[in-house]
Amino acid sequence: MDGMEFTVKAFHDFLAEGRIMGSRCRGCGAVSLPPRPVCPECGGRDLEWTELEGKGIIRAYTVIHVPLTRMKDRCPYACGVVELDAGPRISGLILGVSEGEKIEVGSRVEAEFVREGARTVLCFRPV
Repeated sequence: MDGMEFTVKAFHDFLAEGRIMGSRCRGCGAVSLPPRPVCPECGGRDLEWTELEGKGIIRAYTVIHVPLTRMKDRCPYACGVVELDAGPRISGLILGVSEGEKIEVGSRVEAEFVREGARTVLCFRPV
């Protein structure tokens, strides 16, 4: 991984392998997800890849009833912002939540990698 650029493509390539990879600043220790070539905390450019465990908590969510065309078969569905235990936050679909079920801010979730055509999507499921 040394020398691999911190790009969205690289992030998605790792998702296809079932791995959540972010960038960690060697200067201040901040972790970014998706990875960035410059640290958003200190502006440093000395970064390394770091693998993150896919466990965390829901910080915000919404239930979608009027979907994007490609998501119409899933409606209604939930998506939200998850704060991983390692610190960074990322948005994703929240699986396993049907109409009438309630999810809550603060609920524990675990990553699930869902294949959709040629790409892998990072989703989360309540545990």
